Amino acid sequence: MADNAVKSNKPKNNAIRQQRLKAWQPILTPKNVLPTLFFIGITFIPIGISLFIAATKVNEFQFEYTNCKKAPAQFTPTEHDKNVQWKYVNETCSVQFEIKETFKKPVFFYYRLTSFYQNHRSYEKKKPDSLNSNCDPVRFEEKTKIQYFPCGLIANSMFTDEFANELIGTNNTKYVLTDKGIAWPSDADKYGSKDDFLKIYGDDLSNIKPPPHWQTGFPQYANGYTKENFPDLKHWEHFQVWMRTAGLPNFRKLYSKNEEVDLKPGVYTIDITNRYDVDRYGGTKSFIITTTSIIGGKNPFLGIAYIFVGFISLVFGIIFLIRHLYKPRKLGDHKYLSWNKASTAATSGDDRDH
Repeated sequence: MADNAVKSNKPKNNAIRQQRLKAWQPILTPKNVLPTLFFIGITFIPIGISLFIAATKVNEFQFEYTNCKKAPAQFTPTEHDKNVQWKYVNETCSVQFEIKETFKKPVFFYYRLTSFYQNHRSYEKKKPDSLNSNCDPVRFEEKTKIQYFPCGLIANSMFTDEFANELIGTNNTKYVLTDKGIAWPSDADKYGSKDDFLKIYGDDLSNIKPPPHWQTGFPQYANGYTKENFPDLKHWEHFQVWMRTAGLPNFRKLYSKNEEVDLKPGVYTIDITNRYDVDRYGGTKSFIITTTSIIGGKNPFLGIAYIFVGFISLVFGIIFLIRHLYKPRKLGDHKYLSWNKASTAATSGDDRDH
């Protein structure tokens, strides 16, 4: 019985169980290394140049409006760019700027935050994606124990500045932007519709209330929820964009876009409802108007990386070629390589066993 038990536990005698799968181990000789290095260099450098040129052709206008609340009530040149003017009246920051080149459609409008760590573990885990989510410490109001909806730190810290959905030109021309289609279609499936929640809560919405930051950041929620102002999270794409957390502390999020009309050169004005306080954590906020390329936005890093790798490969290829031509090394017999010797020994051992 003992012998049978031992035999039953023995791995089967096949290539996988006995780790005898065939493998290929390339021998690094000048004959195969030099062509590889030159191929990488000749291939990567043109690709990198193409990607770099594509990135530089992206049109982009970016402006930081963090300190707009300090601007006067009349248009005045800004502290960052004298060609941009701003004014601040009744929580509305108006920025006047010039577009010098035609922005080919599609045109995208982003807001950008810095020093905001959405990827922090304690922040990321407070996401109301399920009924079992841990929304603390923004789950209940401390005194009344009324539940916040939506709960969690991410929802509570939602970006509350509002940008006008049109850029006004000097001749009262309007460049219209839309916030439809700015979120991933799959994000809408994470949230219920307004009608679904109203069926649960009915006409009495006194047992839920907006998150604390929403009560000050969104005037419509200052006095709580009603059937009219209850948020439709399934179709509120700004909320869905915010809830998809960024991986880095400096990030941009899509706010609106225009996929139908080019943005012509000219002077434009945009109104921003300035409510989001970034001073409390030492960050900044900006808006960005940009186009795209085959690799996305204006980011030359990928092209530079390809050029760098290709250049290094060419340099090493030339060095190794010169070294090989002027002072070649005589190659030994491949059968004396360590893995070949081990394979030969194993084969000899098997033959002796038989």
